[in-house]
Amino acid sequence: MASYSESIVIRRPVSEVFSYMNDTAREQEWQPHLVEAEQTPPGPTRVGSRRRYVSRFLGKELTNTYVVTLWEPDRRLVCESTPESVLQAVSDIRWEAVADGTRVTMALEGTPSGPFRFVPRRMLESTFETEVNTALTRLKERLESSGG
Repeated sequence: MASYSESIVIRRPVSEVFSYMNDTAREQEWQPHLVEAEQTPPGPTRVGSRRRYVSRFLGKELTNTYVVTLWEPDRRLVCESTPESVLQAVSDIRWEAVADGTRVTMALEGTPSGPFRFVPRRMLESTFETEVNTALTRLKERLESSGG
């Protein structure tokens, strides 16, 4: 199983950072390689909400569906992929108030399945590292320059 975790401090209150990141309609603004995102049912997120993501990986468009398994507004969001997803993964995002704003910690762990099951672990870890670092950098730039 591949995994990667990283944190960044964003000079904005937790409620603003959390609200921006929890809006699936805005995820393409900060998630690299994301083509499409939607949550069902629409409306407020809760345990059991499903999030369908279409993204580009190795030149192909892939669809993964995640189910919210832990929901603590302004603190933590954990999503686990469904069995039919191309990547069997867990995404864990945490928000913490700090003196300078909000510390956001993103962690990914997963195993490719289906036609991508032969992708080497190190390659997947490298992809996770790039994805997480790019996402955190974009979040910081967008939220600190415009307020989201």
